Amino acid sequence: MTSLPLETSFDTFVDQDEINYKVVQQLNAVFGKDLRNLHKAAEIVDELTKSKKELEKRLRFATTEAPDKITKAVKAADDALDKEKKILADINEFKQEVDNHVKKHSKLLSDIGPGIRNVIELERVKAYNLYVKGIGELCKEIESSLHIGAEGQALLGYSRLHDITTLVKNSKCLNLVEYINKTLLTWHAVFTHRFKNEFDTVLKAIKWPFTSSNDSVSQPPASPESIQRLCTLTQYLLQLTLPDNMPALNTSQPDSSVMAPGIVADFVQPLLPIQLLVRPLEVRFLFHFSGNKATNSRENPQWYFTQILKWISAHEQFLDTKIQAVLNQCGHKNTSAKVEFMRGLVRMVVLKLACDLPEVQYDDDAFCTTIQETLNFERELCQSYSYPLSQPSVLSVLTQAQNFARWIHIEKKFALELMDELVSDEGAWLALESGEAAHCGEQLILLLQGITDRYKRLPQPGHRLQFLELQLELLDDFRVRVLQVMKFETQDPLTSNYPAILNTVHHITATLSDWGDLPFFVEMQYYQQCFSNIQERTAAAVAGYELTHSSDDPSSFSIMSQDISIVNSSIPPEIYARQDALESLNADVAAPSTTQLSEISGSAFDSIVDLYGHIEGEMIRTLADYVFSEVRARSQPYRKDKWFQTTNLKMFTAVNISEPSPSICPLLEVLARHLHALRDVLATPIFNKLWKKVADTLNKYVYEEVILQTHFSDIGAAQFKFDMTRGLFPIFGEFTQKPENFFNLVKECVILLTLPHATTFLLRDTIRMWQGDQDSFSLAISPVKALAEHGVTFLSPRDADIIMNIRIYNQDHLM
Repeated sequence: MTSLPLETSFDTFVDQDEINYKVVQQLNAVFGKDLRNLHKAAEIVDELTKSKKELEKRLRFATTEAPDKITKAVKAADDALDKEKKILADINEFKQEVDNHVKKHSKLLSDIGPGIRNVIELERVKAYNLYVKGIGELCKEIESSLHIGAEGQALLGYSRLHDITTLVKNSKCLNLVEYINKTLLTWHAVFTHRFKNEFDTVLKAIKWPFTSSNDSVSQPPASPESIQRLCTLTQYLLQLTLPDNMPALNTSQPDSSVMAPGIVADFVQPLLPIQLLVRPLEVRFLFHFSGNKATNSRENPQWYFTQILKWISAHEQFLDTKIQAVLNQCGHKNTSAKVEFMRGLVRMVVLKLACDLPEVQYDDDAFCTTIQETLNFERELCQSYSYPLSQPSVLSVLTQAQNFARWIHIEKKFALELMDELVSDEGAWLALESGEAAHCGEQLILLLQGITDRYKRLPQPGHRLQFLELQLELLDDFRVRVLQVMKFETQDPLTSNYPAILNTVHHITATLSDWGDLPFFVEMQYYQQCFSNIQERTAAAVAGYELTHSSDDPSSFSIMSQDISIVNSSIPPEIYARQDALESLNADVAAPSTTQLSEISGSAFDSIVDLYGHIEGEMIRTLADYVFSEVRARSQPYRKDKWFQTTNLKMFTAVNISEPSPSICPLLEVLARHLHALRDVLATPIFNKLWKKVADTLNKYVYEEVILQTHFSDIGAAQFKFDMTRGLFPIFGEFTQKPENFFNLVKECVILLTLPHATTFLLRDTIRMWQGDQDSFSLAISPVKALAEHGVTFLSPRDADIIMNIRIYNQDHLM
């Protein structure tokens, strides 16, 4: 029997058009009509690739690596089929027996069947009537209990009714279920109305709400009986629960959330007793801060913020000592009465703020005042009254799209105006003390710190990240201003504002580096990386879609609705990718764990710190070059000294060099004067970099322009050694214990120039032998080691040979 080719076999069972259709349907189901789902494309590719590899692995295993297992599987399948046939035969036999039994007793069943069904139906009717009768008797018991004032007994009856409602909620007797539900809701409304009215009466008796004076809370002038009755009513109200998904009957009290459902959507209604405690305060709040009242001033939002805080302060002790105890007794130990109370008050503030902000958003002063007072209120609420961060807050109003965009705009506008004033001020680049940052630099740090304090409590990372970007933008703007000012100060960098500018740049760099290690900014660095990753994926997906999408391709799939198509949209893809990344960051990225934060490399300010570091390095080089140019201008006489002059040995041994060369004195004087002046005006870390730079430049200059350009007699070398070790090095000795270590070239040249002649000849012969035949000389003494024995480790053997050759020896020893 011949088998069909593989392609023919597949074509028999597979419809390519149907596969294309199903693939398109599945991809549309994943992407939907929201373009923000484009980032899922990479995940789909990874998943399909893994599935493909897994299938290939299984197929390879089945065809090449496990033929025995396939044989066993086929045998097991045959055994299963045999077993199935046997079971099927047994089933058919059993079915035949059942059919015979039914046929035998069918007449009996037809005679007694209607009677049995009637009995069952009557039992159901009886049970139905019992339920109806029981509900009626229960209602009478509740009514009589309420009539005689036995409220606790009445609530027990309500609890039984609640249990019955829960028991029958899945019954098919829809009329009975509806009747019981309505009965429960009716009694719930009766109890609620009764207890609410008495609750309000007791509140008036205890003079609720309380007032505070002189920052001390006045105790309510109420009798213990009134307080006890309030606690009892609170307990009763907490027992008035309804089954899940069963709304209470409408009450006469309007729900303010209906007016602004989006603003207060996150605010869960407090427990009923807490709602009743908040309601009198809500009435007062609306009276004072709405309409044409003088206290309803949009320019003074601190008035209602302060009032809310006073109310919390005045009532927190009563809530903690009285109401919280009742909550604990009624199974609400995890519910804080004070937090529930505060959430109710915050909800009022949110509604008020949402109403006022649109009215003042084009009045910069009023808008800024409202923003600052809102942030102060949030901070005071959390720090002084322990309002949990997990609870909804007034910040949700500030982060509404229109309000937040205006906030960012105002922050940037005022910051730029302040920087203009700071830089243009006459004392902008003056420091209070030498070595400190200039006034404008200190003010910039304070400006950035103020911005951080304002946005660090925002709940969503996307909003905080936009403020961080604003800070980086302001820092870059200030950097450009520094560069402009710096160019005008380079003519005379020592006596101008140049050192103050350098101190300011260093201060900003050091401050930003310290900030980058703070936990808050480490977390912001994590969100920065997440934002970049999301933005890159979205941008790549959009670019790929625009490149490959064709409406003429029947297999193309739709990933967006027609009204959001990027192809027809005026929004640039990069802007859309940014907006999508910010929304995804707020919605999908969870707070980082400690492990994730520990893996963060770099800091949120790395890019701007690098730019400021470049300016700092350039300015240090400018100052170092200026000092060196001044020194070099006075070094010409010293370079022309006659170092090669000789005298006889007896005269030389009698000479005691105790003074530096006259020609080096101007050089040393200007060097010491400039370094001391710079030390007084520069920050210590900056000056340390500067003098090391000057020392390195001088080291090379003396080596190349003085030592290598002449010849030294013994007395000339001795004078040069004195000039270096007793003249040049001590100037830098004020900044380090071993200044000679920063003049390696000069120090080692001095050693070679002042070695005894015999030692010099031996070293020179050793180097020349090594240069002539390094292979045969490999087992002899290394010239590097020989030089090191005399303290010469920096110069190479060839350079050392050059230095020894510029010495002038006695005539008997000239080579």
